[in-house]
Amino acid sequence: MNKLSRILITVAIPLAILLIPVPAGLSVTAWRLFALYIAAILGIMFRPYPDPVILLAVIAVSSLWLNNIGVALAGYASTTTWLVFTAFMVGQAFSDTGLGKRIAYILIGKMGRTTLGLSYVAALTDLVLSPATPSTTARTGGLVYPIFRSIASTLGSEPGPTAKRLGAFLSVLLYQISMATGALFITALATHPMVVSFAKDLLKIDITWMLWAKAMAVPGFIVLAVTPYLVYKMFPPEIKQIDNQEIANRGMAEIGPMSVKEKILAGLFVLAIIGWSTGSITKINSTAVAVGFVAACLVTGVVSWESLLKCKGAWSTLIWYGGIISLADGLAKAKFFVWFAGALGKSISFDGYGTLTVLLGLLALSLVVRYFFASQAAYVSSLIPVFFTIGLVAKVPVFPLALLLGASSVFGSQLTHYGNAVGPVLFGPGYVDQVTWWKIGTVMVVVNCIVYLGVGLPYWKLLGLW
Repeated sequence: MNKLSRILITVAIPLAILLIPVPAGLSVTAWRLFALYIAAILGIMFRPYPDPVILLAVIAVSSLWLNNIGVALAGYASTTTWLVFTAFMVGQAFSDTGLGKRIAYILIGKMGRTTLGLSYVAALTDLVLSPATPSTTARTGGLVYPIFRSIASTLGSEPGPTAKRLGAFLSVLLYQISMATGALFITALATHPMVVSFAKDLLKIDITWMLWAKAMAVPGFIVLAVTPYLVYKMFPPEIKQIDNQEIANRGMAEIGPMSVKEKILAGLFVLAIIGWSTGSITKINSTAVAVGFVAACLVTGVVSWESLLKCKGAWSTLIWYGGIISLADGLAKAKFFVWFAGALGKSISFDGYGTLTVLLGLLALSLVVRYFFASQAAYVSSLIPVFFTIGLVAKVPVFPLALLLGASSVFGSQLTHYGNAVGPVLFGPGYVDQVTWWKIGTVMVVVNCIVYLGVGLPYWKLLGLW
């Protein structure tokens, strides 16, 4: 599809919505905001322009047309927007100082004697970095993958005839690991704060950083623990033993002794984790902790402002994320979702269906539609509000609804190689064919469903969340 066609689709459908008479019970402003929201979603899906450009254009139209700049910019005052933005910058600090690489090489030296052990090193490395790196592309694609790709190359495994020696296994494995760690923390994935924001606006619940981490801990760590073993069994590498000490020593020699900046960053990171995990006691907002973390990194010289200015992912996310939150918040304040819930309640009957049945149906639907989304942001921003609204109408317990769909927004990406932005980074080199990638991903999605339903739901009940 060429650029002109994508532009026409992005513009034509919202215009068609505006030509429809405003439904009864809905204000003109709400209907216009809905059309603009659809324009933003279509723009993110079809990408005639980069996401920040799409959202700036929609915000401009919204500001001029509705004559309310406050509504258009409200998302930029949201704590969730700034949480994502600052977490990106923390990830940049890990990259700049080399602390992320050092953690990986230390773990390789300790646990990487076998390729199965190496796979758990990859899982632990991604896990350690995940609370401070909401971009899977930056975390797994930018920090973890280059290290393990170089190990594969060192052992003579390149795309082509030698791919199955090690490189193919690592490529598939790192994608599954990235999705497993991505579910564990609000700050491990850029779209999680959006899910939290929708939960607050639509379900009227407040999911803190610690609450999310506590809720995802048991099912999430089970998934993370079994992922390397299952991928190893389904798609074993030809190489079973490696000289991990040589690889670790060479890597450590390359990055040199631990610098003062790395030590300061490690200390600040520990303090940030403590701050995030004790927020319910200290009453310090998780975003305040993240902003303080970044400020401390700048003041202590761990990272320079010039380096943060080069962190394109952070600035791009700030623009498009704040814009989409603005539109969603505007719709919520205009009572659009209240109207939508009422309309669904009149047209769809859930009589005779238990709440668990509805929850399972929403989970299944959330997974099936992922084949049509090449952007996790587009999926979350367009369908999570709909699923939450249906859940409300069906009287599904709100916390299990939010947490299960939040988790599935991550592991649903495993179905394809394009469901999450890091997928093309790992699939692109050509180590693995698409059929193999999709088969392994499908099995892992089934495993996730079993764990989150069989363990997660009872665990959340034990926590008193429903």
